[in-house]
Amino acid sequence: MTLDLDESVAQAMEADVRLLPLLPELLADLWELGTSADQVVAALESVGVEPDSTVLDLACGKGAVAVALAEQMGVRVEGIDAFQPFLQAARALATERGVSHRCRFEQGDIRNLLGQDEQYDVALLLSVGPVLGDYEQTVAGLRSLVRAGGFIVIEDGFLADGVAHLPSAEGYAGHSETLRRLTAWGDVVAQEVICPAEQARSVNRRNTDLIRQRARLVRASHPAFEQLIDEYVARQERETQILGTDVLCAIWVLRRA
Repeated sequence: MTLDLDESVAQAMEADVRLLPLLPELLADLWELGTSADQVVAALESVGVEPDSTVLDLACGKGAVAVALAEQMGVRVEGIDAFQPFLQAARALATERGVSHRCRFEQGDIRNLLGQDEQYDVALLLSVGPVLGDYEQTVAGLRSLVRAGGFIVIEDGFLADGVAHLPSAEGYAGHSETLRRLTAWGDVVAQEVICPAEQARSVNRRNTDLIRQRARLVRASHPAFEQLIDEYVARQERETQILGTDVLCAIWVLRRA
């Protein structure tokens, strides 16, 4: 069953769709929604992405990565996101950092872009989850947007050694199987950045604490949503428990064949 746009956004944000109007408040203290902009910049610099390269940031969120790439690498970034409040924040950030001429943020369903035979130098899909399907399906779709020799960047995770199956992380596999799936279409892993486990745990604990603190304020001003807010915070806490332990986070840069 294909999710509608709001349901797809809610799935990516691990929230009940009824909570979408309150997500800007709940996430007000977070700019990086899951992926370190500095790590993405470093990964793309390491594979030789040049100034004025064209970058497509799918599900760009509040624009933290897009703006950092434009500011630090001089690339041109087009960010697509379905959630208008995040796009407004992204545009404001680009203006604040003086790179609005290198960034364009538009609302759209990233699923509708696949197969359009675009020729970007780089396509990013960071901390979005299985919105485009499993790893093989995701890479197949992203390949249509990137020129031969360009780069596909995916940030997600794989099961730690000794973890064969995790009900709360269906679809994840061990490291070697994950790499097989990512390269099933003949592309090459040009760079892999595995986030140190303790660093991942520390970042997620900090972010969860910020969400928990903000949730107390939002709950007080929107008492009718109290249960949904509590469920959302609980999901964030459960994710914090598995990231960096059972599931390890990584950024993969694939050179498109």
